[in-house]
Amino acid sequence: MAGHPQPGFAAELCRADPRPGGVTLSAELCQYLVHLELRGPLGVLELAELVERNHPKVSRWLAKLEELGLVERRDAPHDRRIKAAMLTEAGRSVVEAINRGRRRVLEEAFTDWSERDRAELARLAGRFADAIVRLTEERRAAGGESLEAQAG
Repeated sequence: MAGHPQPGFAAELCRADPRPGGVTLSAELCQYLVHLELRGPLGVLELAELVERNHPKVSRWLAKLEELGLVERRDAPHDRRIKAAMLTEAGRSVVEAINRGRRRVLEEAFTDWSERDRAELARLAGRFADAIVRLTEERRAAGGESLEAQAG
């Protein structure tokens, strides 16, 4: 659809399963839960940086997730002044549902791909990821601007 914004992958997953774990969530909230699952307990500022949103907005959304019983906040182990958000058991169940939705979308997307094509994509994606990691480490070691700073 030329001229129309295309949905992100998280939005597509929420459309594939608009009620993961029986809870209605926006794509943005799905993204927050997935980050918390992948990275463990996070403070508001850390999460805001990951999702590229301002911290007051992230704080409001975390409060909503807490209200839904999907997230709880406790003192951060490294700094008791910070409240770190972490998934509850219900939150982990929602992330599992999101992951099942992701697998369904990917299975559908790759239906007509041969095993050879899938293997080639995996090989090239790994090569790309390795190149990005190497470039980031080289820039950091040289004291140069990070890739994130250049992109922002």
